[in-house]
Amino acid sequence: MVIPKILQQLLASVLIALLSSPAWTQSQVAGTVIVSQSATMRDSPLIPGSTVFSGESISVSPTGSAQVALGGGGRIEVLHDSAVQLNRNADGIQFTVQRGGVSFSGGPKDAVETTLGDATIRTTDPLAMGLIRVENPDSAVLAAIRGKLVIKTAHDLKTTEVPEGSAVSITLVDPPQRDQGAEPAGRAAPAISKIALIAFLIGALFLGVFLWIAAHEPTETNQQLATETSPFRLQ
Repeated sequence: MVIPKILQQLLASVLIALLSSPAWTQSQVAGTVIVSQSATMRDSPLIPGSTVFSGESISVSPTGSAQVALGGGGRIEVLHDSAVQLNRNADGIQFTVQRGGVSFSGGPKDAVETTLGDATIRTTDPLAMGLIRVENPDSAVLAAIRGKLVIKTAHDLKTTEVPEGSAVSITLVDPPQRDQGAEPAGRAAPAISKIALIAFLIGALFLGVFLWIAAHEPTETNQQLATETSPFRLQ
């Protein structure tokens, strides 16, 4: 049986796509689960060793926790009663806290960052470690546990540094609308983005956050930590 040339070309295209898909899939890996207690992903129990792909979410029960070694050497810990979504982009790993709290550390290869409104939060070096807890969709508390964190707001191109041992409260508010009359016909009113207002809260608040995360440290032994494949060392 003679296969028409157009079908041969179609089959060749399909084979090329199949052969190239593993490499594409590999580039979309966000991290690997190293610790999981009462956590789920895709509505199924999350098992240590599971691969987390870009766009997937991890949910942790009120009595659980989960740690993920990120592809570029960073790490995040999803604290009790929390949920987070991981995404890989051109710069590295970006996570979104859907509820609760997450501690995070950057890696030597990829940047690790999160966003709240138009604010982007990231570590400044691989040794830095932060913790963010979302109180509601418009507010969060951010603490610099180790090293320095940087917050950049898109609306004013402003950069704010959070030094080690301090915390900030981030609140998103809509700027007041000025009464400029009706918009001209055929011209849509510009969208008003939210602005991140940052207030430094040093001392007692940071201590409370630090004690809160310390109370939920993983119970891995030194022997277990020594066998981790991630270049990150847990504090």
